[in-house]
Amino acid sequence: MERLSLSAVTMAILLHSVMGISYYFLLARCSPAPLLGSWLFVASIGAVLQVVHIFPRWGCNCSSLCRLTLEMGVCLLTLDLMLTKLWCRIESLCHCAIVGILQQLVTEECTFANCEYWLLGITTSIIGACLLWFTVWATALPSRLRLDFTNWQTSVSLSVKRNIYNMAFGTPNMQHNSALRCQGSMQSFAS
Repeated sequence: MERLSLSAVTMAILLHSVMGISYYFLLARCSPAPLLGSWLFVASIGAVLQVVHIFPRWGCNCSSLCRLTLEMGVCLLTLDLMLTKLWCRIESLCHCAIVGILQQLVTEECTFANCEYWLLGITTSIIGACLLWFTVWATALPSRLRLDFTNWQTSVSLSVKRNIYNMAFGTPNMQHNSALRCQGSMQSFAS
């Protein structure tokens, strides 16, 4: 299995979020929340897509343009599904909770709209940032563990080899001292 290429994921995110070629950004806005939280959520989905193995090894029958197009299509579809099915529900839940709280506290319509916008923006941005942090941490953890295990294995291997060598042949200082003693005794014997 192969991972999606970084260029396909990047181009899909640019088409989807920056240029707005998306069902979510065109039709399915779930709440009046600012877009920062959804962009952070898109970045976390992009991090997952870049790590996940989706396609089997490509044969010679698919050109690089064909492969890039297929990967971008999968990325765009995944981004739209995750935004409309998961993020939309998170935004709606936050919006419902904030409106319920503000109806009890604020009576003026202008103040209500401003408080709703800012509280919804802060809440969804914090949720999106937490999801992005967790995703980046979770996707980097296996490689970090593998690297740490390899480093540990290498250091243990080197120390074991060094200890065995020292036991068999002595430490380098001992070898140097014994060579000097041997040379000194040869000189005294010759005299």
